[in-house]
Amino acid sequence: MTVNPVRRLLSAIDKDPIILSHHPLCGEFDDHVFRIRGRYVCIGCTTVYPSALVALLLLWVLNVSSFEITFPIAFSSFALNLIRFLSKSHRYSALFNVFLGVSLGASVLAVIHSSGSLQLAAVLLVLSVTIIFSYAKGNRVLAKCRSCERYREWPSCYNSRPLGR
Repeated sequence: MTVNPVRRLLSAIDKDPIILSHHPLCGEFDDHVFRIRGRYVCIGCTTVYPSALVALLLLWVLNVSSFEITFPIAFSSFALNLIRFLSKSHRYSALFNVFLGVSLGASVLAVIHSSGSLQLAAVLLVLSVTIIFSYAKGNRVLAKCRSCERYREWPSCYNSRPLGR
């Protein structure tokens, strides 16, 4: 008997308390998620990806597609997003996530509209920056986890202070 992969995925999502998120199920990360119908959803993902889509659509509607324009937009909005690392607070996270989304949308257009010889370099640059940024963000989460008294009990440590409590 073959199992429908789509049905299997939907079943897994239905049973998972956390979707579109990548944070530990721990009260230390309450400010990183919100709840929708009993599921935890990452605030960053729900601001970055729609912002990227809006940026892509806006740049497309305004007919802004040349590499010479989209790459500086991507670079400058990513640079503005990096200010988040100077802050210990999550007060302006949504704003930084919008900058990150604009950077993502403009990067996609920059890569698409770069010339043949420049396209590989643009793809490698975007991938490198994405990997380094994800690593830095992941290290911040890991540092927070390591400072917790229950860190050695991971992954069951979240039971001590579940999200939303």
